Amino acid sequence: MKPMPSAALAALGLCLAAPAAAQDAAHAVRAIAINDHLTAFYQGRPDEASVPPGPRHWPDLGAIFVGVATYAIHDGDTALVYDTFTDQGSAQWVRDWLTKAGVRRFILATSHWHLDHIGGNAVYADSMRFATEATRVKLTAKRAAIEAGTEEGPPAIRPLILPNIGIAPDSVVTLMIGSVKAELHPVAIHSADGLVIELPDDKLLLAGDTLEDTATFVAEPESLPEQYKALGTMRGWGFTKILPNHGNPAVIASGGYGLGFLDATRDYIRALVEHSHDADFQKQPLENFVDAAVKRGDVSLWWPYRDAHANNLASVAKAWKDKPIPKFDAAP
Repeated sequence: MKPMPSAALAALGLCLAAPAAAQDAAHAVRAIAINDHLTAFYQGRPDEASVPPGPRHWPDLGAIFVGVATYAIHDGDTALVYDTFTDQGSAQWVRDWLTKAGVRRFILATSHWHLDHIGGNAVYADSMRFATEATRVKLTAKRAAIEAGTEEGPPAIRPLILPNIGIAPDSVVTLMIGSVKAELHPVAIHSADGLVIELPDDKLLLAGDTLEDTATFVAEPESLPEQYKALGTMRGWGFTKILPNHGNPAVIASGGYGLGFLDATRDYIRALVEHSHDADFQKQPLENFVDAAVKRGDVSLWWPYRDAHANNLASVAKAWKDKPIPKFDAAP
């Protein structure tokens, strides 16, 4: 989830502060075994009532409050790590856990350039580091601002270790992690530089930020029709379970979300565009857009997504103000 811009934070009465230590309760990392070769590492998603008043910072708003997961595919002495949390301490916790499990060779894959996915990249400075070429270019251009703490405000990510292998658009990279096949797919969903990982033998997708529970954060509103179509294409790959980076830890622990989760995201972004010319569009609550998916059990209402939804309404309204509403094909 891309952190809300500073202007949006100010509008919500929130301010920026230094990050909390990775060891405190809100930032404690826990390992969740998905199967014998896939582990989720999870942080956050506190109940609203348990969050004390006070300053907020981008790791809280973009990761901790909504909950954030990273993943490791591991077999024998090799692990493919998917994203690195918001800070080096949390990423080091994951590496230490994997080392204790016998891993000696690490490969990093980055889902996209947003800060809550790259904070601990420095922990893998000695490793192969995959991302899309678009991510590599974007992070190279933004490196100085990210290291200075001016890209999304403090805290800075310093040093920012860049990907050293860029994947071209429309290319699929297949890696064997021991006996486990992992396919790295570039996708222009949520962010134009996205990278998801499919485990075809498990019929499972590591979805990054392409899907979120309760609702996706709209980072690039102009391309929502193309994202809608790309989600439909992705739906046909053959996976039956989905593990997002921002989701309900209980669902993740149960093995992941079903395809209805993807359908809920398509419905949400389609509705945003189709209603963007409504006179009361920016006052329409999140429940109006996700009620059917909640009733089906495809997603659940989680409190920080009301602010994310408000941000989505504002960005979509601005992007589509003077544009005709496109027709969406309901078929995948």
